[in-house]
Amino acid sequence: MLSKLTLQNVIVIGIVVAAVIASGIFFVLIRPTQAEIKNLDTQIEAASQRAAQLPAAKKQLENAKKEVEEARLKWARYERSKMPNIDMTDRLKAALAFWKEPERTARLLQDFVSKSQDVLFFGGFAIGVPTTDPNQLPWPIWIVPLGTFQVQGDFESILRHVERWNNAPRLVLVDGLQLSGVSPQLIGQYTATLFILPRAKDDKPAEMLPSAGAAPGMGGMAGMGRFGGGMPGPMMGAPMTGPVPGGAMMPGAPMGGARPPMMGGPGGGAGVGGPALGGGAGAPGAEEY
Repeated sequence: MLSKLTLQNVIVIGIVVAAVIASGIFFVLIRPTQAEIKNLDTQIEAASQRAAQLPAAKKQLENAKKEVEEARLKWARYERSKMPNIDMTDRLKAALAFWKEPERTARLLQDFVSKSQDVLFFGGFAIGVPTTDPNQLPWPIWIVPLGTFQVQGDFESILRHVERWNNAPRLVLVDGLQLSGVSPQLIGQYTATLFILPRAKDDKPAEMLPSAGAAPGMGGMAGMGRFGGGMPGPMMGAPMTGPVPGGAMMPGAPMGGARPPMMGGPGGGAGVGGPALGGGAGAPGAEEY
């Protein structure tokens, strides 16, 4: 039968077979290879774009490192001027520092506000110890509501007094300023909150002590010179309450009520009370007025 095939038939069959083989090669080898090449081209383009951005990214990284270092230096200066030295690396030492700090901070703040000689500042500062248990010391921040305070003076003097809190020897947030009366006998009322951030090595406080509860011989109130197993003593320098000129109420809750409870649990408060009129003893790190 093959002998009956003409040369033309052989040529046609050869062309068909070649076409089939070429089609197989295309689908089996060439098409996947083309797809792989296209995929590689896409990856190369993406890598090229990243490589083009690399110098800018390196520059951004260097700038970020500089900003972080500057922020750390700035915080270190701020910490030295605003924060007491309370190191949680040793819980017993930190407890002593926490117990002594209320009286010291109260005196610093009272000395600070006494420098606002262009206004009359009514009231005092009462701060309770946070706890008598070294295992329950506040971390990473101790927030102490100081209460509501009032000052008397003209409009600009009251605004300057509030702004001066930015230069206080402790980190204090002043909020909710309200004015009443007629200048120059305006009454300004605001709330104040104290923030204390203890420190620790590598920002990790010491492990809990084996037994919870107050440390032996350390049950007294900070700054009172009294150490024993009992509870802290009574508050020093309770804030004044009563009328001020013009019928306004002195520091306490709004409408002259009692000052809100001190933060700190069972501990008593250390404080300095009474109106601050005129200059007082200078507070370390406080702005002179």
